Amino acid sequence: MEDWLMYLIILAAIVIGWWLGRREWNPGKKRGFNLFSRREHREEPLLSRDYYQGLNYLLNEQPDQAIATFIHSLEVNSNTIETHLALGSLLRRRGEVDKALTVHQNLLTGTQLERAVRQDVQVELVRDYLLAGLLDRAEELLLDLIPEGGQVQITSLILLVEIYQQEHEWQKAIEVVSQLRALGNVTQQTNVAHFYCELADLCLHTGDLQAAKKHVRSALFEDENCVRASLLLGTVEYDSGNYAGAISALQKIRSQDPALVPISCELLRDCYAESGEDQQGYRDYLSLCLQEIPAISIVLALAGSIRAEKGDEAVSRFIAEHLKKNPRIRGLTQLIDLHIDNAHGVAKENLAILRSFTEALVADKPAYRCEECGFSGKKLHWMCPGCKQWGTVEPIYGLEGE
Repeated sequence: MEDWLMYLIILAAIVIGWWLGRREWNPGKKRGFNLFSRREHREEPLLSRDYYQGLNYLLNEQPDQAIATFIHSLEVNSNTIETHLALGSLLRRRGEVDKALTVHQNLLTGTQLERAVRQDVQVELVRDYLLAGLLDRAEELLLDLIPEGGQVQITSLILLVEIYQQEHEWQKAIEVVSQLRALGNVTQQTNVAHFYCELADLCLHTGDLQAAKKHVRSALFEDENCVRASLLLGTVEYDSGNYAGAISALQKIRSQDPALVPISCELLRDCYAESGEDQQGYRDYLSLCLQEIPAISIVLALAGSIRAEKGDEAVSRFIAEHLKKNPRIRGLTQLIDLHIDNAHGVAKENLAILRSFTEALVADKPAYRCEECGFSGKKLHWMCPGCKQWGTVEPIYGLEGE
C-alpha cells in the first residue's frame, strides 16, 4: 500500500514536470490561458497521447506499464530530473533493479545535464549496479568519479569501500579509507579494525602467525575496544605457545564489551590448562565477569571448573543458586544432566524426557541479534548480514539466551 501511494505521488510529479516542460518548450509564447486561442491550442496540446495511455494504465492498476510509458514520453529537463531520480530510487528499493537502471541510463543517454546533476545520476547508477551485483561496472564508474572532487568524491570512496568489502579485498578497502581520512572523513574507524582482523584471520589459516599478529595490532590501534581483535590476538598467542600473553589478551575483553566475554571462555580455559597456572585465577576472573553480566555461558564455564575440583553435588548447588536469580533454559538443561548422571530407573527416564523438552525450547531460538537492524541468528557474525554494519551483533540475553 505504501509503495502504491509512492507511485501515485511520483507519477503526479511526472505529470506536473511534463506539463511545466511543455509550457517552457516555447519561451516566446505568451503565458496565460486564452479561451479564444483555438489555433494555438491545436499547435501545442496540453496533454499528449502517451500521457493518456499512461493514465489509463494507472487507473487499471497497471503501475509498471504506466511508469514505462511516462519514462519514455517524459522529456528530461530541469523540472523533471528530480522526479526521474525519485522514481529510480523507489524502483531500486522495491528490488526492481532493471527498471531503476533503465531510468538512470535514460537520463545519461543523449541528455545534456549540468555537471552536478550528472554526477548525482552516476552515483545512483552505481547504487543500481551494486544491488544488481555488477561490481566491476560500479567500481569502474566510481574510479571515474573520484577525481571530480567535492562531495561526490567522498560518496564515491565510501561506495568503493563497500565494493571491496563484498569482494573481500581488505587491503584495498583499508587504502580507500586512508583516502577518506585525508579528506576529513573519519567514519570508518570501526570498519578498518575489522578489515585488519579479516587479514589476520586469513594469515591464521595459512599459519603465518607473525603476519597475523601484525594485523591484529593494527586493528587494536584503529579501535582499542575491538573484541574481535583481542580474541584473535589470544588465538595467535595460544598457537605460538605464549599462554600468558593469550590470557592477557582474552581478559581484556571484559573491559571492551562484557557481553561478549562468553565467546572467549573456551579458549581461556585451554590457555589456563596449557599454562599450568592455578585454576583459581581462571575462576576468579570469570566470577568478576559474572558480576557484570549474568551470562549462562560464564556460569557453565565456572561450573566445569568447580566440578573437576569439588564434584557434582557442589556444582549442582552452584548452578541452582544462579538459576534462582537468573533463570536460563540452558542452565536448567545442564542441571538436569548432572542429576541424570546420578539417577537410576524411572527417575532417570523422567529426567531424560524433561531434558528433551528443554532442548526443544531453545533448538530454533536465535543466539545473537544485531543492535542496529534486529537481524538474528544462531551464529555470531562480525558483519551483520542484514544491515552490513560491523560489530553490531551481540548475544541475546534472557530465558532462552545467555
